[in-house]
Amino acid sequence: MSGGLGGDVGTASGDGAGDGDAGAGSGGAGAGDGGAETGSGDAGDTLSTPLPSVRGVPVTDVSAVAGAALWALAALAGDLSAVGRALALAPLVVVPLGIGLAAERGFEGTSGSLLALAAVTQPAAAPLVLVSLVASGFVATLTAVAWLPVTGLLALAGLLRARERGVDFGPASLSEWLVDAGLAYTTVAAVALVLFQQGITFWFEPVIVLLTAVHFNFAGFALPVLAGVTGRHLGGFDGLAARAVAAVVLVGPAIIAVGISFSPLVEVVAVGAFTLAVAAFGLLVLVRVVPSLDALPAALVGLSALALPASMVLALGYGIAAFGGTNPLGLSIGRMVSLHGSLNAYGFALCGVLGWRLVGESTR
Repeated sequence: MSGGLGGDVGTASGDGAGDGDAGAGSGGAGAGDGGAETGSGDAGDTLSTPLPSVRGVPVTDVSAVAGAALWALAALAGDLSAVGRALALAPLVVVPLGIGLAAERGFEGTSGSLLALAAVTQPAAAPLVLVSLVASGFVATLTAVAWLPVTGLLALAGLLRARERGVDFGPASLSEWLVDAGLAYTTVAAVALVLFQQGITFWFEPVIVLLTAVHFNFAGFALPVLAGVTGRHLGGFDGLAARAVAAVVLVGPAIIAVGISFSPLVEVVAVGAFTLAVAAFGLLVLVRVVPSLDALPAALVGLSALALPASMVLALGYGIAAFGGTNPLGLSIGRMVSLHGSLNAYGFALCGVLGWRLVGESTR
């Protein structure tokens, strides 16, 4: 799309938006026995080979720190709209930290090699996403395309590990299914960004295609990965209710996207289910997880849990407004989208990955 994201996208979305429609919820509403113990079961017990490091620091951490500095400079320069800032945060900061969290358990052999390759190529490709958000024309498309190989590696790593694990939906395995799904969803976000930059929007407004990229970075990547990490911490997802919530997180991002694309009714139902799951998950984290953590990670993980239901209430309000023409929250559509996106990107995803990264591996 010509003109970059500095101006026209913010206008098209009302006030500028973060994750416009799809919300973040996270999925582990139940825990296995053992509270804060490491999850049990075949899927969760195997530790992966460490990711490549720079002087003993995982390359994902180095990349996230450098990406945060680059993101801050771009934000201060004022070249990005609100939606552009949220979208840039994902590949620069949230994705590398999420890769590090995913790699802590169960990635071996080919899937581990693919994940490691994604980790070492991510630092080169992520800044190009930022370029695509401020550039226009061919340059914007080319730099957006550069992110596709990284997300493809992540998706292959997750899908291969899922295939190797087989049909196993035990308490510990469900946590790993969530992590694998999060890795796979990143490819959808990358493809949506390329389509937007190419001007291929099908029957949608251009901003909807762009918000699809945002949706699958946060609701698609961050929430399943963080839900999976939570499940690992709690020993798995035991009980019918907990598994149902995890299932909503597993398939919800895709169902919400379908609803937004084709059926406001499906969107309202899917977002409503997400809102209920998020409320249960937030309570679980606050009651079972936060007390077991040190002060700083507890504060960040707790804030992430609180941001989830707040963001989903806004998403539900957006869906109701689109379906029935009413506005139960009394906010403009653009304002609801903007607030929802900010809570999703900064409150939920950023605080969540930072908090869990600070949790010691022995505790996780």
